[in-house]
Amino acid sequence: MIINTLAAMAAGYVLSMVFGTPKKFRAQDIVSRIAAALAPKISAKYQDNEGGRRTAGIVFLLSLIAVTVLPVLVVLILLYCFIPALALVLDALICWSVLDIKGVTTASTGVARAMRGKNYAKAQRIASDLSRTDCSELDEKGLVRAAVQGVADRAVDSAAAPMLCMFLLSAAGGVFFTAADCAAEISDEGEDFTAPAEKLRRALCFIPGKFAYLMMLVDALFLKLNTRAAERVMKSDIKCTRSCFAGCRAVMAGIMGISLLPEEVYSEQFLRTYTIGEQLKDPEPADITLANSLLQGTAFIMMMMVFIVKLTIGVWF
Repeated sequence: MIINTLAAMAAGYVLSMVFGTPKKFRAQDIVSRIAAALAPKISAKYQDNEGGRRTAGIVFLLSLIAVTVLPVLVVLILLYCFIPALALVLDALICWSVLDIKGVTTASTGVARAMRGKNYAKAQRIASDLSRTDCSELDEKGLVRAAVQGVADRAVDSAAAPMLCMFLLSAAGGVFFTAADCAAEISDEGEDFTAPAEKLRRALCFIPGKFAYLMMLVDALFLKLNTRAAERVMKSDIKCTRSCFAGCRAVMAGIMGISLLPEEVYSEQFLRTYTIGEQLKDPEPADITLANSLLQGTAFIMMMMVFIVKLTIGVWF
């Protein structure tokens, strides 16, 4: 079964990189719709205070996982036991729907294309979706920063984290991470409601975030980029934000010689504003292209690492 799940994961990765993920088949969209339907129903059953909202958030997260992950896990186990060929196909299709790496590069390229066409409203909308921050007031330089930061973040939660989850549970692992990610992005119910999902997402991204920026440095070495600048920014800035995305952000900011979007972080009971990177030059659309190259290289190296480890386990055990 290990070799079969490895083949399914590899096939899903190749399909994602070559064709992208069809919008109607994208796991993120499907799980988001389920989450949007569940959240208000569960929230309405609990008291409207901090404790009640947090309890509702825990119930919501567990319910979403039960509705989305358990059916996939049970069906795949049964199919692998009785119809392995069909299980392999279904496993690969679900892995494909989870890994939306090409979708990230398409979105970031769309930001640059919209700016070239002077369609700043469209560029701001795409950058907001990509970086998951409000970009409605950003100028051209700010939009480039947002796009680069969004690509850096997606190297973790659209590539490294789903891959490691799929390494453990194949397609069901990818759906598990997607459920946590979608639950954390529910905005209508407040921070207390989404806090349990946000903690789970951060936990799932912690180790992948470390792997991702190390793989990104390796990719930068292959591309003969300025890795020393990246290491300098990492040493000075990575501890400031304490975010699972900080490593990849620091690598990209250092290599490109730009600073990314400012971020407010509580430090020693004070709200401080930190910015990753040094502004050695003005951000430019070419930085987005470079960010996409680093994302694709990081995802490839990560996939090769997972492939080799899982293949070794399959052969020897």
